[in-house]
Amino acid sequence: MTGKLVQVQFQSKIYQDAGDESFDIEASGRLIEKGDALYLTYDEEIEEQAITKVMVKMEEGRVAITRSNVNKTRLVFEPGLLANQPYQTAAGMMLLDTNTRRFELDLADNKKSGKLVLDYSLSANGEVVGQYQVSLQFS
Repeated sequence: MTGKLVQVQFQSKIYQDAGDESFDIEASGRLIEKGDALYLTYDEEIEEQAITKVMVKMEEGRVAITRSNVNKTRLVFEPGLLANQPYQTAAGMMLLDTNTRRFELDLADNKKSGKLVLDYSLSANGEVVGQYQVSLQFS
């Protein structure tokens, strides 16, 4: 797969009943332009967890994030969208819902760098499991 090598900075804040978490990740990634979409791929490494392969598909007004390790999730974000997405776990299929409250996608004119900010709630089988604030920058 060709494309441009980029540096990725990813910050995530998760607010859940069981306690809050935050992650700051820096990684090398690859940026590919295909049609009207930009694809950013990188490996996310968090201590004591399997490496997660991440693919972010960015289009005008819409972002899809696919994360693959032991399980695979694909979450879609659009301003005001409440999206149902299947999630396969060892215990069986679950339905995940994202409720996107904040969506900011700012790409440079040359599409070689950009920033994505998301604020959303995540529900599993109809119950909110957490509030998420995500910031992703690449250049």
